[in-house]
Amino acid sequence: MRTRSLLMLIPAALLPLAAQEAAAPTRPWSDKAALSYVAVGGNASSQSLGFSNEFKYTWANAAFAFNAGGVRVATTTVARSALGPSLDAATVLETRTTQTSTETYFANLRYDHNLTEQLQWFGSAGWERNLPAGLEARYTGLVGLGHWWLKEDRTKFFTDAGVGYTKETQVFRPAGTEDGFATFRLGAKLEKKLFAASTFTSELNLSDSFKDTQNYLAVWRNGFTTTLSSRLALKVGYDITYKNKPASMGVEVVQTPVATPPVVLGQVPFQLKKTDTVFTTSLVITF
Repeated sequence: MRTRSLLMLIPAALLPLAAQEAAAPTRPWSDKAALSYVAVGGNASSQSLGFSNEFKYTWANAAFAFNAGGVRVATTTVARSALGPSLDAATVLETRTTQTSTETYFANLRYDHNLTEQLQWFGSAGWERNLPAGLEARYTGLVGLGHWWLKEDRTKFFTDAGVGYTKETQVFRPAGTEDGFATFRLGAKLEKKLFAASTFTSELNLSDSFKDTQNYLAVWRNGFTTTLSSRLALKVGYDITYKNKPASMGVEVVQTPVATPPVVLGQVPFQLKKTDTVFTTSLVITF
């Protein structure tokens, strides 16, 4: 009888341990890395590399996020010419020139602190380089408020607004170009689970200058992610960037009539296109 009583007490003694294991907090940090690479060789040659990393650390009432990434495309062009005293004795010469046609990088960090279940304040800082768009570097700093309109398992919708300062360094800077100005930004983000293992995300950010309201920038990022396993996922992304007052590139002016060697008089500005698009497919690894 006494042995039976002791056996009945064992499960009761283990209950606090089981409760502690069930109440154990989940890991406070998460990290996702995405990588895409394409290489072409033979008669044509090019290399394309895309990468991104999303790190997040959460507390009870706050969260910190650090994101970084970039795209680099190097293309090799082939120029062929032939020399010789006759067609039968001609020698074909081949010259290969490799140039970086696309080079964009970014890094940003953000801290959010909850004021209520829906309302929070944030501070963020970012850096960006987009050489094809004529941008050597852009630095931004913002503070503001954010609000969760929906925060359900399958649907999340969040908006924020902030003020701060932007400093830009352009590859070619025409006279009178303003490189630093106070800015405000409006943002919205939607996350929707479409299927059991797929998620669609869409994020729109609109920033503008307090001094020149025509110098606005809109960035729209869209992504569709399908989970392959607990660690791997496949992501397709499409980003659109619109700059109402884009940067300019310098075009050399050669004196006419053309002398030998040519005489370069200087450079004149040529305004680049307002819209840039990026389409990516990548493998996402969760750590």
